[in-house]
Amino acid sequence: MKRHSLILAGPTILAVLGVLLVSGISRAETVPPSADVIAAESASLHNPGFDNHDWYEFHLRYQRSYPSGAWLPDDDNNLNNNIPDSVRQDWRLWFLDGTDIVEPDPEGTYVLNVEAVQMRTYGEGKFLAGIYQPIYNTTPCLVYGFQIYAQSRPEGSGDSLVALQVGIDRVGWHPNSYTDPAVHTSFPTTTIWGPAQQYQWSYGPLTVTAEAWNTKITVFTYADANGGRSHRILWDSASFWDATPPMIHDPNNLPTPSGISGLTVITAGTTATVTWTTASTALGQVYYRLVSAPPGPTPPDYPYKVYLPVVMRGYWPYAGGWGYTPLNKTPTTSHQAVLTGLVPGGTYEFIAVSRGLSGWQCVTWRSEVGQFTLAP
Repeated sequence: MKRHSLILAGPTILAVLGVLLVSGISRAETVPPSADVIAAESASLHNPGFDNHDWYEFHLRYQRSYPSGAWLPDDDNNLNNNIPDSVRQDWRLWFLDGTDIVEPDPEGTYVLNVEAVQMRTYGEGKFLAGIYQPIYNTTPCLVYGFQIYAQSRPEGSGDSLVALQVGIDRVGWHPNSYTDPAVHTSFPTTTIWGPAQQYQWSYGPLTVTAEAWNTKITVFTYADANGGRSHRILWDSASFWDATPPMIHDPNNLPTPSGISGLTVITAGTTATVTWTTASTALGQVYYRLVSAPPGPTPPDYPYKVYLPVVMRGYWPYAGGWGYTPLNKTPTTSHQAVLTGLVPGGTYEFIAVSRGLSGWQCVTWRSEVGQFTLAP
């Protein structure tokens, strides 16, 4: 990897904006990954650890007027710069318009593994900036998680840390690095931010989860710090995962029935197969519960009685008595879900549920409550 001597820029750009970006932003609850799903091809974060010793100089690839000396981790296996811009997942910089521009470069001392990204201002102005990466091939309406470790190193007498955060833009918005790497005024409402933290002198994790509203999303790091060039921000060891919960909607709080047609159910033995269609491609799942079961044989009148719990197979139960089929993570208009391990002779009610894009955001469609009875 080639590294050039740093050339410092001129005076600080402008005074910091009066409105703090982190106030009033949306939150997303962290949901651990679940195995109760049908696997789908996953989007991925490229060069998450910054440890492949492949860095590029920002002004040579993107905005030509940006100062030299701004080094960022490149995309995986992009040594010959042969990955086209339409699918390139290198790390890029952003800063809030009105604050000082920033200089990222490799850090080899304060690290979790081999190298970290160090960021500081070129001048002595306000630091409000971070790095980001676009992520392609995301599945709309799946939930994704992003995490990175960060720390602040305030080494000047006037240095102070306001916040460290990470975010996900659900439609893949990001600045145009070729023409203007600044974020103007604030981030769009499609960006979801995780909880703010204040890690100083040692690394701590920053995490966010958000639902994808496009086949491309963008992950951001964010730091708000005072003190100018003496205040350094470090990023290291990022990760990205499918954080979709096992149920795509609360079965006890579903919207009005709409968007689903052609609902059918076919029973065979202790199995029921439910099919339905949606006008747009969507994820699919069925919620079901036992309404009544056939009476069993009358037990002998023993002097002592032992009561045993009823055990049912499958993903059961959910609050309110609902079971659920594994989530089909491949968007489609023709849906099928198989309910297994049912009670012979039992009567069940069920709801077919799909979640898909409508007007650049995800909505839930659902059927009326259906019912079927198995043969004894």
